[in-house]
Amino acid sequence: MKEEIKEYKRERILEAAIALFHERGFAGTSVEAVADRLGVTKPFIYTYFENKHALLVAIFLQATERLLALVAAALAEEAPPDRQLANLVHAFARENMDVRLISRVFLQEEKHLDEKFLKRIRQAQKKFDTQLTELIARGVECGLFEVEDPAVAALAITGMIRWIQRWYREDGRREAEDLARIMSELALNLVRCKSTAAPARAVRTPTSRRTKAVTKEKAPPARRVRRKTNA
Repeated sequence: MKEEIKEYKRERILEAAIALFHERGFAGTSVEAVADRLGVTKPFIYTYFENKHALLVAIFLQATERLLALVAAALAEEAPPDRQLANLVHAFARENMDVRLISRVFLQEEKHLDEKFLKRIRQAQKKFDTQLTELIARGVECGLFEVEDPAVAALAITGMIRWIQRWYREDGRREAEDLARIMSELALNLVRCKSTAAPARAVRTPTSRRTKAVTKEKAPPARRVRRKTNA
């Protein structure tokens, strides 16, 4: 129970940091601002994170882990390449819509990461790109896809999906699930898929309590976290 409470408090801190990094940018946000958003003191924040950079690192780590989990879930399914690609793109699109504040911070604040951690993030991104490229290449080999360069196709699909966080709105004319379906179809068209089978609904990774809390265009102020005197 003690560890669960500790994790809950850590998630609430990250929730506040994500909202502030999105609203003000990393440079315009201080640890004091995060504490004020939560209604706690700076020492409370430092109990869980060494500094502001550590907050950013934690956000990037979680986003990267979720990204790799998406491709792992899609590739683990016993299905032909066209179905796996459709599932992956569907899940990737939903991820960028459901937790778009995290996606925006991920794309906008990378420049503030130190070189050591940035290298780690780039390696994870390269792993994702490589797995997507190999999936497309398998589709080409079995005659399902017609693509001159699977690596270029993979980058084009990734770029298309990542840009969703810039234009998607919850009150838009298309619902998230419908948009994810359309993105899957566009990805299959991009690789000139020859299969006539309809894309299956994608396998999605579980959403944590924290990521569910930051799906709005502007995240609401985080609920006050009360700190016990003996914490």
